[in-house]
Amino acid sequence: MKKEVLELLITNPKGLYVDCTVGTGGHTEEILKASTNQNVSIIGMDRDGLALDIAGKRLKEYGERVRLIQGNFRDIEKYLTGREYDGFLLDLGISSLQLADSSRGFSYMKDAPIDMAMGEDGHSVRKMLAGATQKEISRILKEYGEERRHRMIAKSIARMRDTEEIVRTGQLVEAVKEVIYPNKVYGALSRVFQAFRIWANEELDNLRLFLPQALGLLNTRGRIAIISYHSLEDRIVKRFFVQEEKDCICPPSFPVCVCDKHAELRIITRKPVLPSQLEIEKNTRARSAKLRVAERIRNDQ
Repeated sequence: MKKEVLELLITNPKGLYVDCTVGTGGHTEEILKASTNQNVSIIGMDRDGLALDIAGKRLKEYGERVRLIQGNFRDIEKYLTGREYDGFLLDLGISSLQLADSSRGFSYMKDAPIDMAMGEDGHSVRKMLAGATQKEISRILKEYGEERRHRMIAKSIARMRDTEEIVRTGQLVEAVKEVIYPNKVYGALSRVFQAFRIWANEELDNLRLFLPQALGLLNTRGRIAIISYHSLEDRIVKRFFVQEEKDCICPPSFPVCVCDKHAELRIITRKPVLPSQLEIEKNTRARSAKLRVAERIRNDQ
């Protein structure tokens, strides 16, 4: 959704923007390419050191217009101080680089060691599967994967680890296949791996922590653009945008406002922007992407 990001995010041709999940530099490169006669600058942030190495080589020709930082976007106030910014971009999808790296165990399509941590601050799924109770595994599958058969799958995982330590993705796949009908198994596997990845990297907590920090760092007319890939993330973004667009959050029964809240954002995308059919054909993983954008408004209160 690079074209849509460009159109909706860049409001100041001389602005400073932050790509908070720069990855290997795809979105950042498109923004810099599109503004070759302008003075847009970008700070690229990612928790994945390997991805940053690739981004650094890819973006080298842009010189001082781009600066890369290794860090988690949940800590942006720690890394971005001393000024305000014209926009934040957050692409919450797992990258092709991460999926292709068999040492991390993100994909159920390859038999590989289980880990799923995106950076050094992530948690090991292998250790969790070894030590968590069946009830806790079930909770993770339900909460982060929205998997209806969470109890059944958790029981199968617990039964397997009674006889062998679960250290590879292939074992996890077999545990799921043991209790799920063949025509339903790939949907279940997708949700199971999603749940464990979200847990390992605290993805929902990271997003909740990021949003108010980004709002506080934005210039007036600066924008936040977020691409999410499942309903849990999209719901958090939507609710935050709606909440910060309100002037008052007092209960309807209150005769007068006592909360002293004032609107901070204006929602640009009333409905999420979806990928085109052409983009989906080029990249099937884009089919679930949703882009939401909101703009910081001036508050004279």
